[in-house]
Amino acid sequence: MKKVIFVSPMYNAASHLPDLIESMKEQTNVNWKHVLIDDMSTDDSFDVACELTRNDDHFQIIKNKEKRWALKNVINVAREYQNDPNVIIANIDGDDSLCNENTVELLLNAYKDNKVETAWTAHSWDINGMNISRELPVGINPYEFSWCSSHLKTWRADTLSKISDANFKDLDGKWFKRGYDQALYLPLLNVSNKRKFINEICYLYRINSRSTASENQSQIIKKQLKTVKYIRARGFVK
Repeated sequence: MKKVIFVSPMYNAASHLPDLIESMKEQTNVNWKHVLIDDMSTDDSFDVACELTRNDDHFQIIKNKEKRWALKNVINVAREYQNDPNVIIANIDGDDSLCNENTVELLLNAYKDNKVETAWTAHSWDINGMNISRELPVGINPYEFSWCSSHLKTWRADTLSKISDANFKDLDGKWFKRGYDQALYLPLLNVSNKRKFINEICYLYRINSRSTASENQSQIIKKQLKTVKYIRARGFVK
């Protein structure tokens, strides 16, 4: 039987965790686990997560002793399951949440087709309901096509075994810190034998969420765009 493992890196997400955790508890299909990783938050994210999930075996809360950033946190957890074709990994940020109680059911139905290795859903921005997710044409190189495989990003766990960590690092061997949506998912889309878009809104994206005041939004966007441009120009690393 297939199972969905949700992975949520979180940094200073305490104010949003109640919505995220409640959206998980509301799932109609209970065949899931949720791993939340506190990445050196300066607020009480870890304590809030522990309190909200107390005595619920669906949740695992991890507290990092060193800063890893979102991408490395997600990959580290996903690698633990990469030899299990019955596990589906789903990435959801700690400051976002699900907005469809049937999300787990939809994912499990999508992966009943054992040829499907990646699947993503429609989503909704919190400010205007915008959704940029859509079908990725068959045969298209995802590195050369406009970004359309945004939240909710999921993959069959064993798909990751086809991918070297070099895809998630820069020329100096350092893990990407920004632009991690595409840094994470483009390699997975690239190696997938079959990709699927689930045209159901399952994910609430908080576009204006702020986890740190150390950088202004324009600086963050510039770093994201620089990383994404580099990743796309380089392509898949074999």
